[in-house]
Amino acid sequence: MSPFLLLPLIAMSPDAAGFDSARLALIPPRMQKYVDEGAVAGTVLLVRRHGRTAFFDARGWANLETKHLMRRDTIFQIMSMTKPVTAIAVVMCAEAGLLNLDDPVDKYFPLLHRAKVRQEDGTLSAAESVPTIRQLLTHTAGFGSNDPAGMDDDGKRKLTLAEYAGLLAKEPLVGSPGERIRYSGPGFSLLGRIVEIASGMPLERFESERIFRPLGMKDTFFFAPKNRYARLAYTYVRERGKLVPLDANPFREGARFANPAGGLYSTADDMATLLQCVSEGGFLHGYRLLSPAAVDAMTAVQTGSLQMDGSDAQGFGLGFAVVKSPAGQVSLKPVGSFGHTGAFGTEFWTDRKRGIVAVFMAQGLDNVSPVRKTFNTMLNAAFTGP
Repeated sequence: MSPFLLLPLIAMSPDAAGFDSARLALIPPRMQKYVDEGAVAGTVLLVRRHGRTAFFDARGWANLETKHLMRRDTIFQIMSMTKPVTAIAVVMCAEAGLLNLDDPVDKYFPLLHRAKVRQEDGTLSAAESVPTIRQLLTHTAGFGSNDPAGMDDDGKRKLTLAEYAGLLAKEPLVGSPGERIRYSGPGFSLLGRIVEIASGMPLERFESERIFRPLGMKDTFFFAPKNRYARLAYTYVRERGKLVPLDANPFREGARFANPAGGLYSTADDMATLLQCVSEGGFLHGYRLLSPAAVDAMTAVQTGSLQMDGSDAQGFGLGFAVVKSPAGQVSLKPVGSFGHTGAFGTEFWTDRKRGIVAVFMAQGLDNVSPVRKTFNTMLNAAFTGP
């Protein structure tokens, strides 16, 4: 193993990293209280500053039934944290001259040349323009959040990405391209298929060979190998005051669909490594993932004055959510910080100016959100700089 791959594991003291150690020390008991109260089964927290571990904590259970503990190498379903990874793959293709970010999407899916928009009354009208790759990356292409033909997750997993994208291209848009931000997982599925078409490689192979392997991300994949099953965290939700399993089988056995919008498994360290690479201008461990120009474009707000969830708090870069105003500082994150959350409670974010990369891992639904926000707030409150 290259000695460079050991560097992120080298810890520095909280004070040397610019944190108030007494304030950081308040985070683990607060997380333990959440576990004891049954808000979450367990958490894994990781903070790096300038590439070195400044804070790590794991507590609670990855599996309540077997009493497997949360550990540093616990593997999580990171859900929509997959989207920035897909965006990175798209931008890598652009940098290699395989596509242009402002290509109309009908270049890859001819059916979209005659795209229709479904109005609120159910009628269809011709779209004013064809969506572009950039609009897919910024959730402004006019696609909605529903899978085609009322498909459920089990049905989707049986398809290939090419089959799924072909069905989606036949569906009407839910709004005109460029009109507003509409968060869209299906739109990101088209992006994953575009990577396959442009590169001539399956998405899972492209990301493994061009992103995960060069950065030493050994526990990140779309399809869970059986030798990793014991390390997977299970997802728990609260019902009648108790935590119950959401899905008794998180392994997705038999799946064919490499879901570009939410299909990755990963660990806290792997996701910290990826975000650290982006935060440091696209270069890490001797490997150039992205150019500095690409990183600047991906992490700058590209959605202008369009509101996200009815607020000016955040906007979208290319695949990343970016804090754009003080209203977005609910967890004391500074303006300009960027990252992404996942539906099962995970999040990674970074502030390039302070050199901080933070990862929160848990598995649940709405029960996890207050825990995650508490961690982010306490972490930012503990930073003293420089």
